[in-house]
This record gives sequence, structure tokens and C-alpha cells, in this order.
Amino acid sequence: MSAPATPALCRQIAFFALGPLLCFLLKDLPPLEGMNPDGMVCLAGCVWLMLWWMTEVLPLPVTSLMAVPIFGFLGVMAPDKVFATIGHPAMMLIFGATIIVGVWKESNLIERYAYWCFNLPFVRGNPVRMVLIFTFGAGVMSAIAPNIPLTILFISIAVAIGKSCNLAPDNNMMRSLCTLSAIAPALGGVGTPLGGAPNIVVIAIVATVLGHDITFWEWSALGMPLVFVTLFACFAITALLFPVGKAGKGFSMPEGYLKKKLEALGPVSAHEHAAIWIMVVALVLWCSGPQIFSALGLEKEVRMMTAPVIAVLMGASAFLVPIRRDRESGRLIFAMNWDQAVRNIGWGIIVLQIGAIAFGQVLLKGGVDKWMAQCIQMFLGDIHGLLVWFALVFITGFFSQIIMSLAVIPLMLPITAGLAGIYGFDPLLACISVGFVSNLTTMFPFSSVAVAAVIAGSEGYAQPKDFIISGFLNTTIVTVLTFGLCWLVGPMVL
Repeated sequence: MSAPATPALCRQIAFFALGPLLCFLLKDLPPLEGMNPDGMVCLAGCVWLMLWWMTEVLPLPVTSLMAVPIFGFLGVMAPDKVFATIGHPAMMLIFGATIIVGVWKESNLIERYAYWCFNLPFVRGNPVRMVLIFTFGAGVMSAIAPNIPLTILFISIAVAIGKSCNLAPDNNMMRSLCTLSAIAPALGGVGTPLGGAPNIVVIAIVATVLGHDITFWEWSALGMPLVFVTLFACFAITALLFPVGKAGKGFSMPEGYLKKKLEALGPVSAHEHAAIWIMVVALVLWCSGPQIFSALGLEKEVRMMTAPVIAVLMGASAFLVPIRRDRESGRLIFAMNWDQAVRNIGWGIIVLQIGAIAFGQVLLKGGVDKWMAQCIQMFLGDIHGLLVWFALVFITGFFSQIIMSLAVIPLMLPITAGLAGIYGFDPLLACISVGFVSNLTTMFPFSSVAVAAVIAGSEGYAQPKDFIISGFLNTTIVTVLTFGLCWLVGPMVL
């Protein structure tokens, strides 16, 4: 006997059918004002893809693969052109960077880092300092490590603290740690291009729309200051909403437990040392590689010092760094093997970018981005460009709370670039600021994998309402800070 239809199933079927229906309806309509027939076909294909992305009828990477047949059948982009996006520099950056970060995960260095933070003398059993270290420990590491593994690690630590201290779910310490397990990594993820999938998608689409390749240094020079400012703001908001000083009377920090967890990891292994040095060398080359090679007189090799090439080079080096010998065979064991690499490479992000890059190219080809920008200009009228820029940042920040950011970015960046040309504000800085706030998916589990992971792994400690309140305040404050930083500091960096 088949299971009865549920609202979720009906919704999925409805949107599954609505995508192609809207596409073929738009394709055959007379061109809208300001749009030519080819542009209507491009718009039709983009609407189909965007609708499936926004409603998550299929997993996002699967929908991205649909760009191949959708754009191919409509004749707006040949399949081989879509396939060519696999060789895009942003793809190689993901490929190499996820191998580098994979060495950290495989060596348990991330776990050691977390427990080391909690054993700092600065904490000394103080609940407020514990929350501060928790905020910055999760946030700063997420600038160079994937958000979701960090979220899972930190919520597991929070649950262990709650159990060891017999804390109730409504205890402010637990409410603080649970919300920060998702929010702090999301904020820290904007620090460098390695901090999250949205960053790489932003870089790829900016290269397509504006023809500018954002370097590791350019992104990080704005991203890292923003991380520290927003993490402090996040800590202040958390302290205001869930004051641990008041609810923490009689609360005893589990110093012995945290110390035992760190000691259980043993001395720093050769594998962890290798992970540290691979990342350090990669960061040095990303930030100063061209300058170092120029100083050494290697002018021809300077052009090799791009972020994607360095990522692949250092990722490949992980296969060449020996860490020990196998006791049985006597063969060398290296910092990374192929099975580990396959497990850690961001295949889903790579596939997702195929659709995102193709989507941006089709928007440009059909002039859809300019048409949408003109429509928005007609609605907004003659207002100051800075207000338009701020509105785009603010809208993206809250739009990303409802729809997954990876679906929002391909739509918002071309519109932002188009409006920048009309209203006269900096298109590159505007696109970067919009990309920054797209990381702020912190309010709902249906749009944030991190929030869903915290609720699922909290063993009853996490309360969804806390994410709504805290996420709303953080999104409001962070959008203002992001706009201000990119507007005031951005011109000095880029």
C-alpha cells in the first residue's frame, strides 16, 4: 500500500512541474519591454533553473547539472560550453583547497585546535570568557576550514559541557553555545576564499560578470577585519540575549573534562605537523607569492602564483609529504592518500558551480542582468547610489535566511553589477559585500545546513526560537557593518 501524499510531496511535484511550464511559457511570449527575443529565451532558462534552486525540488548540485540539458535544449549555451566551466580557475581553487583542509580533518588537527582554545589560561573557569573563546575559536578557524565540520565539532563540545555540568536546555550557557555553534562559523566563513562554498561561487561569478579575478589577498584583506568585528558583535548580541553571568550562578566550568579531552589526543603527531606546514606555506604563497618570486628574480614564474595554481600545488604536495612508515609493509605513508582526498574534495561544490557559472554567462548573453537592473531602477527612481548599494546588501542578507545562499548569489550578483553601472557605485566592492552577507544563513534550519546540524546534534539542547532571534539581530548588525567596511575601507584595499 502506497504512502499517502504529504504537503511536502505535493509541493515538490508542483514546483518540479512549474519550472519547465514557466520556461516554455516565457520562451514563447512576445519580448518584454527592453528585452529582445534571444533575451527572452535566456530569461526562460534562468527562471527554470532559479525556481528549482530556490525551492530545492532536487539537491542543489543536481539542479546545477540540469543547466546542461536546459540551456542546451533552449539553444542558449551549447553543452560543451557548460562542460568547459569545469576548467574554470574557481573549480581548481576548490579542488586544491579542499585537499589542504582535508589534511587538517584527517589528522584531527581541527579537534586539537578546539580543545586547545578551551584550555587557554585566559578562560580559567570564567563562563563569559568561555563564551568569548567559543565565539572566536569557531569563527576564526572557519575562515580556512569548512563550516559544517566545525559546527558539528563545536556543538558536540557544547553538548558534552552541558552534560558534564548537568545543565538544563534553557540554561543561558547552553543557549549561548548552541546558537554560537552555527552562527560563529557562518560569520568567520567570510574571512578568506577558503571559508565557504559561497565565497568561491562569488569569485567565479564576479570573474564572469565583471571580468575581475578576485585574489586571495583582496578577499582576505576585507574579509578578515570583517570577521573580527562581526564576531565581537555576535558575542555582544549573545551576551545580551543570554547573559551567562545571571543564569550561571553556581555554574562550574568543566576544566578537568576539557583538559582530559586535550590530553587524550596525545602529543602533536607528524600528520598534524604536516597539516600545519602545508597550510602555512599555502597561506604565505596566497598572500605574498608574486612578491616573493619577483624578489627572487623569477619573473616568468610569477604568473603561476595565482590562488588556484597555489591551491592545486599545495594540495598535490600533501601526497608527497611522508609522515611515517607502515609497520607491516614498510612503505611510506603520506599526509594524504587518494581515498582520503576523494572523501574530502568538495565535489558537490564543484558540480554546483557548473550551474552557477553557466547561469551567470546566460544572464549576460541575453542581457537579462541589464534588463533586471533597469526594471529595479524604474522602481527606485532617482535615489542616491549608496542607498541602492545598502539596500542590495540588506536584501541579500535577509533573502539568504529564507533561500540557501548558493541559490541567491547567481541572481543577486549580476543585478548588483548592473545597478552599480546605473547608479555609479563601485561594482566590485558592491558584489563582494553582497557575497559576504550571503554567508549569513543563521535563522532557519531549512535554509542553513549549519543550523540544521546544530539542532540535530544538540540532543535537545538547541531551541529553534533562539536561532530566529539571534540570527535576526546578527543579520541586521552584520549587514550594516559589511556595507560600512566595504564602502569606507574597500577603496583603500582594492
